[in-house]
Amino acid sequence: MRRLAAAFMPVLALCGLLSGPALGSGDPGPLTIFIDRHGGTEAERAALYKGRMGVLLTNSSDGLLYLQWRLMSGLEVGQEAGTTLNRSCCGLPTMGGAEDGVASWANATKLVPGLPPASVWIATELRGPNYTSIPNCFRDAFDTAAATLRDRVARFGAHNPAVKAWLATQNAVFEACSKPDAVLPAAMPNAPAWLHADRLYQEAAFALYKGQNDDAFNRFQAIAHDKTSPWQPKALYLAARTRHREALAHPSPQAFAAARAAIAPLQAQPNAYGYDQVHGMLRALAFRDHPDLLFKKLDEELQAKAPVADLAKGLRDYVTLSTRITPRPDLAVWLATLRSGARDQAFAHATERWAVTKKVHWLVAALALARTGDPQARTLAVDAAAVPKDSPAWLTAQYHQMRLTFARDDVASLRKRVDAILASDLSSSDHNLFLGLRTQLATSLPDLMRHALRRAFCSEAPENCFQPDWMRYDGRLALTGKSKVPVAIGPEASAILDRLPLRLRMEASATLPEPLRLDLALTNYGRAVQLQDNAAIDRLAGELATLLPVIRQEWLTIRRTRPGPAKRFAEIFVLAKIPGVAPDLIDYTRPQGTVRAWQGRWRDWVILPAPARNPVAPPLPSFYNQWDYWAASYDNSQPDLACYGYCGAGDFPLRLPQFAAASQAQAQTERNRLLFYNDETRADLPAGSVAAWASLLDYARAHPKDPRSPEALYWLIRITHWGRAHDRVGYQAFRLLHTRYRGSIWTKRSPYYYD
Repeated sequence: MRRLAAAFMPVLALCGLLSGPALGSGDPGPLTIFIDRHGGTEAERAALYKGRMGVLLTNSSDGLLYLQWRLMSGLEVGQEAGTTLNRSCCGLPTMGGAEDGVASWANATKLVPGLPPASVWIATELRGPNYTSIPNCFRDAFDTAAATLRDRVARFGAHNPAVKAWLATQNAVFEACSKPDAVLPAAMPNAPAWLHADRLYQEAAFALYKGQNDDAFNRFQAIAHDKTSPWQPKALYLAARTRHREALAHPSPQAFAAARAAIAPLQAQPNAYGYDQVHGMLRALAFRDHPDLLFKKLDEELQAKAPVADLAKGLRDYVTLSTRITPRPDLAVWLATLRSGARDQAFAHATERWAVTKKVHWLVAALALARTGDPQARTLAVDAAAVPKDSPAWLTAQYHQMRLTFARDDVASLRKRVDAILASDLSSSDHNLFLGLRTQLATSLPDLMRHALRRAFCSEAPENCFQPDWMRYDGRLALTGKSKVPVAIGPEASAILDRLPLRLRMEASATLPEPLRLDLALTNYGRAVQLQDNAAIDRLAGELATLLPVIRQEWLTIRRTRPGPAKRFAEIFVLAKIPGVAPDLIDYTRPQGTVRAWQGRWRDWVILPAPARNPVAPPLPSFYNQWDYWAASYDNSQPDLACYGYCGAGDFPLRLPQFAAASQAQAQTERNRLLFYNDETRADLPAGSVAAWASLLDYARAHPKDPRSPEALYWLIRITHWGRAHDRVGYQAFRLLHTRYRGSIWTKRSPYYYD
């Protein structure tokens, strides 16, 4: 429990947050991933739509899975249908939608002086039941209003009272988008003809947004029959829309019939405004009152040789309706099987369907759901190997065939197959996927490092995943080449590196680009300090003086100090200044910017005596799935460091390369000393162990004239606040700092302590 020193409690709680380092907490920004489930770059998506399927990812959208089902079924896709299917569905206001319309409207209102401009945060949704919201006003309404206002200002002047009356009425119309109690202002007396016509349209729109659908219908119908109204071209569509809204809000046979009757005149005029909405409105009605007939029609459309228009919306309705229809068609069952949360039942069904139908999409489903321990795994692997190379499913089959036999297949043969695939034309995601296999087949440390780097994406929308500006959020990336391609060490490569002895890890860091080299060097340094390997410490300090020059002098001091208490103080002093240092990449946070901007968490480092043995296991492979602490929320029993679970529910146990497996005795000997002090290990520390933070305090207490001593005390207070410590070292450091160094800047920055 944190406790401020009583004398400082009233005013300095916030000061402490300002005086310490900015430690990581809350949203870390986009997660770095290496498999893009949206289809990749624009060029890669275009190749997909033409038939280059790559490895099917069960984590992809329904649209992308259906697209790949079409390819495996010998059906056409093409650029237009592919783009439609791979786009977020389906017509609701999103970023780039109503929000942009509101901004356009707000800018237009600035043309009229004397009135406050409209807010750019106009709510466009009504409150629905059970904390839901109902989209009510869409972008077209705001764009139309903005264009109309600009026209009226240009024709009649910004100071014209009629223009101001028009604007006041329109503001009230948009208020009805989210407020049921909105009220229109009184109409302007003796309004000019243009304003009167506009007012009639505004009143109809106001009724529509208020949900007064009968009133809105009558008003739009009247405008549709008024040849003098400038709004006549839109009124026929809007009258149909009001009846359509009423049927959806209050479904009944009479309401559905009235909606179809209102849509019929619009359907008869292909050139009319809103004609392109007829198909969607009729389908929405059928979805509710004739779902069985609609589903049958959708199934025929989705399985047609050539893709039909409106494919994405049709698929959305098809997937929704498929949960209500029995028996379900093959496509609906296939999609549901891939999405099933009940892996065992879904796997049994997929294998049964593959055995009966021999359709390759069912083989793909069975493979994606298979785990290496399943009795059917060997048979499925044989079936996967038989998929011809000209099949769209070939690469998916290759991946799963290797996955299911990876632990027992001949390494040289596997390596040859993977190398051949990596040399072929692959998407970035597929290339990363097979690199995840290749590192586990490495012949040597240099071979591992040649394949360890991946092009990285982010977990946001695909158009953002290639923007270098996102890279500032992640401390595990490097930007390489003239085009500044973001790269990172693959998770499976990180897991392998974390299982190597220090000697091999130090050799590996030299091959990496900066700042990835810094990452490995700092984790190596943390290990070297715990092992008290002075030769390694000095070598690493020399490298880090260049890689992390912000504290160059501290690194050089370590190198020139002879072994003993002073050297140990210098080593631990650096650990106190860098909160994110860890002996493994999985727990590490890269220091970026100034010292006080460095993020991470401090560990309560312990240096065990050389003969001591406290067996410590390496991090679980599954913790590397999402490449940071978020992985702790995933199923630790089913690691998959090649595809991270995106390819299916099947596992992919980590396989150490032969050279790494041969070094495990030495690696485990070292890991036995990588212990941290906490409540669980407190009673287990052998005699002669050195608790790092207590050691730092003791040295500072014994060396009052060392200029580093007050700063070391400052960091101990911060460590107690933000990290792990024991024996009240923060309190002791606080007392010593305020007693001995009253005028020090480090004392001024430490007005309180935490227990």
